[in-house]
Amino acid sequence: MRIKSLYLSNFRNISELDLDFSDKFLIEGRTGAGKTSIIEACYILFSGKSFKTTQLKECIKNEANNFFIKCSAEDIEGYSREISIGYDTEDNRKILMDGSEVRRKSLLEALLPVVHSSFDFNLITGGPKSRRDFIDKVCFVNDNSYLDDLGSYLSFLKNKNTALKNGNAKVIKYLNLAAVPLIKRIRKKRKETIEKVNQKIKETSLRLFPDITAFFCYNPGEDIEKKLEGILELELSKGFCLYGPHLDQINLNIKSGKAKNNISMGETYINSFLIRLSEIGIYEDLKLHPVFFIDDIFVFVDNETKKLLFDEIERLDNQVIMTSSLENLNKFNNIEKYYLSK
Repeated sequence: MRIKSLYLSNFRNISELDLDFSDKFLIEGRTGAGKTSIIEACYILFSGKSFKTTQLKECIKNEANNFFIKCSAEDIEGYSREISIGYDTEDNRKILMDGSEVRRKSLLEALLPVVHSSFDFNLITGGPKSRRDFIDKVCFVNDNSYLDDLGSYLSFLKNKNTALKNGNAKVIKYLNLAAVPLIKRIRKKRKETIEKVNQKIKETSLRLFPDITAFFCYNPGEDIEKKLEGILELELSKGFCLYGPHLDQINLNIKSGKAKNNISMGETYINSFLIRLSEIGIYEDLKLHPVFFIDDIFVFVDNETKKLLFDEIERLDNQVIMTSSLENLNKFNNIEKYYLSK
């Protein structure tokens, strides 16, 4: 997949911008110039949501009442795509692909972004939600029906929480029984995906950083029916659901201990970058070629690691769009550079 050009209007702090991209492209500029906003806009176009916020209203420029973003791209199948998204302060969103209005799922099935940013540090040091979201995304790419399973599970949660608030134990028991096969499918797909991710992390680590050993841990193998039955009284007393895939613990271990213990910013950066490279490796095995967006490239790592990571970026067949504010990267000559001023 390739993105050829991007147009922004009233997005974050950018009033208007037209930009053409090459295969390896670096956006330079001072902090606050809007470099991350460009990557965020591309991600929204490709996925329908932001990697920075759950509230798209935050992306609308101050004193404007909407934002508009548009790009020309080449999708997974090699077809040219014209994609645009408009969003206003009233929460109205319109997605167009090749002139026809589509739903967000159509973007996910046609386009595939991978983003590495400081938000990925949550994969290493944060709670399990970031890791669940990451694994769920890879699950969906492996099997598009996974998104339908997650949607069905969210409907189950909504109905169950309503029944719990009303204290309707009979309805809850029926909902629980009906949800067991769904929960089993979600967990089975997560487990299979984690095994693939761990293998890719191992392969990538051995090639780039042989001293690093990182792997996701996920062991939900319990009797689901018995667990749902055993926790029912507590759920009724609390009035909301206390068990299920939305609360599954997915941990990340690095070397001999948990990642969040005694790990430097540089190590956090390297490990989160390895996870994203492993994600790309899985998609490549599926004959998919995502655009790799890297925000604040090479931050927190030494010069030797920078050279190693940049050699890996040059090796990738994927289009790579990067930002940098910390330094001038003129020594890396095989990329086109664009300086973004305020």
